[in-house]
Amino acid sequence: MKKLPLFLWFLLLQAPLWAQQIQGVLVDASTNEPLPGANLWFKTTQRGTSSNAKGGFIINAPAVQGTYTLLVSMLGYRELELEINLTANDQVLDTLRLTAEPTLIQSDLVITAQRSLNQAFATSEAVSVLKATDILHNGARSTPEALMGLTGVFVQKTNHGGGSPFIRGLTGNQTLLLMDGLRLNNSIYRFGPNQYFNTIDVFSVQQIEVVRGAGSVLYGSDAMGGAIQVFTTTPQFSAEGWQFGGRLLGRYLDRDMEKTVHAELKAANENIAFRAGVSVRNFGDLYAGKGKGQEGPSNYRERTADAKAIFKLNRHAQFTMAYNGVFQSDVNRYDQYVTGFALSQFEPQTRQMAYARLAWEGQSPWLQKITLTGSWQFAEEGRIFQRVNNVTRSKEKDEIRTLGYVLEWHAQPFSFWKITSGLEAYFDKVTSGGTNLNTETGVETVRRGLYPAGTNASNLAAFTAHNLNWKQWSLNLGLRYNQVRLEIQDAKFGNTEITPDALVAHAMLRYQLGKQHAISAGTYSGFRAPNINDMTSFGRFDFGIEVPSYNLAPERSTTYELTYKYSSAKLQANISGFYTALSDLVTRVRSTFEGQPKYEGSDVYKKENAATSFIRGTEVDFAWSISQKFNLQGSLTYAFGQNTTAHEPMRRIPPLNGRIGLQYQPVKNWFNRIDFLYASKQDRLASGDKSDPRIPKGGTPGWKVLNLRSAYQFKQVELQAGLNNLFNEAYRTHGSGIDGVGRSVWIGLDWKF
Repeated sequence: MKKLPLFLWFLLLQAPLWAQQIQGVLVDASTNEPLPGANLWFKTTQRGTSSNAKGGFIINAPAVQGTYTLLVSMLGYRELELEINLTANDQVLDTLRLTAEPTLIQSDLVITAQRSLNQAFATSEAVSVLKATDILHNGARSTPEALMGLTGVFVQKTNHGGGSPFIRGLTGNQTLLLMDGLRLNNSIYRFGPNQYFNTIDVFSVQQIEVVRGAGSVLYGSDAMGGAIQVFTTTPQFSAEGWQFGGRLLGRYLDRDMEKTVHAELKAANENIAFRAGVSVRNFGDLYAGKGKGQEGPSNYRERTADAKAIFKLNRHAQFTMAYNGVFQSDVNRYDQYVTGFALSQFEPQTRQMAYARLAWEGQSPWLQKITLTGSWQFAEEGRIFQRVNNVTRSKEKDEIRTLGYVLEWHAQPFSFWKITSGLEAYFDKVTSGGTNLNTETGVETVRRGLYPAGTNASNLAAFTAHNLNWKQWSLNLGLRYNQVRLEIQDAKFGNTEITPDALVAHAMLRYQLGKQHAISAGTYSGFRAPNINDMTSFGRFDFGIEVPSYNLAPERSTTYELTYKYSSAKLQANISGFYTALSDLVTRVRSTFEGQPKYEGSDVYKKENAATSFIRGTEVDFAWSISQKFNLQGSLTYAFGQNTTAHEPMRRIPPLNGRIGLQYQPVKNWFNRIDFLYASKQDRLASGDKSDPRIPKGGTPGWKVLNLRSAYQFKQVELQAGLNNLFNEAYRTHGSGIDGVGRSVWIGLDWKF
């Protein structure tokens, strides 16, 4: 492994500096103003870029000469396709002019679906996309809340400072979270709903992509429900010497439910691009709808910092360094306070990531692009809790350090054959500890943490995916081998070492009829290797005490999927149907500790591969450009889950849910939207749901919420405002431990300079 970087540097030094480049400038067709942040991409290749602050762009040409289609897209503008004949010489294009169409539906460019740049319509996978502009205009308080209403995603909120996305009926460590191509899931990610997605700063996000279902071949363990990838904001180079800029944003949600200040600085020239941001955020107690009022304590504080620098080494190579950190404190667990706790907090709740990435574009069809990434992650979770009428205050703290290495290779040896392959290695080191404090005597005793101290894990994998195209047909094949090693040293329960592995595959066939219709069908397998949380947890969870279980095997899934996509200038629509068979599912079952069914007053549980289940469902979404000023969007998601072992429904399956949004944009700089979100009653309950205090007796009632959004931009300043829950409905998303926000007003001011 130590020779790989030297080999890559050898490639950089040998790279010919005469490789062809395509240059140009993008402007608004009406105003002639430059258009920064537009996407440019040579279709069917990995060559693309974004326009800089002056609208300028430079793209390295594909290795093979010939005629290519350059796709230019930008939110709020008509998509442009330009045929370019590539020769051995650099080209400077005439000024490209985009026509403003505020409500025109865009052909989103996505990476996560096939680990390479593609139009969402051109992929066989079911994909949902959320852009930074949408997040900002929605007034999303957190990254999980930004996903609410997104097709195929249902967000459960155990507490105000959390949020766990469900994809196709699965959540927690059965769905995979990624950031900039790197796994966030580690070996202590918890079973069931968790709060980890809330540790991503919403203001650092450039785009979120959700691949529903597929993901295990390209991304590994945990992606049985699908994969959610967050792409952080990438700074752009400047073609006219050093350019500097920044941003200052403030937002307030009434009754002090949110107070936010966010600041950014940017600097760039032809070879260096840099961006850094910080946020200071305070969240007060949540106020629910009619009859509910203040739900507290549910407040917490958040501080964030992120930075990214890109260095252009030559025409072929770029080096990126990035950091992202979120620091949350005093995160109150409202769901625990209503079930007999005098104190319950996550303190602290932090996540940090830093990575360095070398990307090299080759001039051979067999080596279009190669990237090598090294990463460091550190996550810290503390828990403080004390029951009512109990003198013992308990503290637990878990820390995990992760080193990751990813080598990725892209090739296109023939026009009909694209290859994406890679190697991955992640290494976790876990420390955990706890104390009990007698609040009357002041005596503090040390005890075992949730996990044994000094536990290590490794996750090694090799994968390859191949996309074969012939006329209207496309075949996507993939294979991954993954091995996980857990080394557990536990003075209380004994030492052990396990090495679960998995071989997974996918095969998807796509047929495109003309330019507007496409149908895909296929199957893919998935897995989730048991982790340290599964095997070694000893401590409290939502409704009991969990003891270790060392004999777990990987969870398995097999999915069959059929998807239809339609795309035209005025209408986009997607319909997906799926059936997922799940086996060897890890579930909690009643157990004993030291021969007793209760410990510290709570029922004792342990995990076993004790369930076989299936989930079937349908996902529908559409976007219709009614006119130049009006756009209508909608989605509907349905999932039916059944535990065939226990002959009962699967736990926490979301109800039928969806969204309808009407957008009105009379001019380019004035945005307005009405959003109607809804969910039906969920009364198909597992026995675990019936005993879950977060779920009302008889099931979670259905609900309907109407939100209003507006934004107006004047030169460099944008004023944003929103009205949440217009009719002040009292509602709770299924399985949540806190209600949705009641009628409330938020305002925001965004100044870019």
